[in-house]
Amino acid sequence: MADTPQDEAAKARIIKHMNADHADSLSYYLQHFCKLSSRTAHGAIISSITLSSMTLKTTDGKSHTIPFEPPMKSWSEARTRTVDMDREARTALDISSIRITEYDPPRKPIQVVLFLILSATWLACIFQRFIVPGTWMYDVALSFYPGGPELFLWMVRKMTWPFIGIHAVESFFLDRTKLRKHGVTRGTSLWWKWIASCLIEGFACFQRIDATIARKTKEAEKAEH
Repeated sequence: MADTPQDEAAKARIIKHMNADHADSLSYYLQHFCKLSSRTAHGAIISSITLSSMTLKTTDGKSHTIPFEPPMKSWSEARTRTVDMDREARTALDISSIRITEYDPPRKPIQVVLFLILSATWLACIFQRFIVPGTWMYDVALSFYPGGPELFLWMVRKMTWPFIGIHAVESFFLDRTKLRKHGVTRGTSLWWKWIASCLIEGFACFQRIDATIARKTKEAEKAEH
């Protein structure tokens, strides 16, 4: 049976609403039901929908069809069905309903000081080979360092790889235990901000992201009452 004008209008409303307001859900549908990676699923849109299935198009131009099981009997079921699919996908992917949507930079004085110290440590590790006798850093700046420039460079050489390794591992766990779970897609600008921050400051980044999650959780709980 051909769709009526009312059916076409209902389909158009559903597609417009899902594409505009539920891009994250569409990504989760593809990750769970079609086994796509989060990067491939990111930015997908619904291209068509019927009572028995929805077809999503990813940014690489490919189409993926997800069946409704069982098929819907009317368009009035669409909201309930898409919510149920979202819940199933989030549960299977271990993704929280609490989403991190912004980067929270160091703000408190102690956080800023720590960030600057660790940034300087990174710079020392990266540019240590350029700190040699005859340079301003070696002859002037490090002359005030306890033990002089020789001790400073010895300490930097000893700590470089452990420092890099520890911060790389912390960034890996930030991605796996916090960012992915709370809806931050790998490779996005938001993901890079958090990862770069964690590479610099390590554990302090976990403290801020946990505070962000706790704040959003309280906001969600208040909204329910």
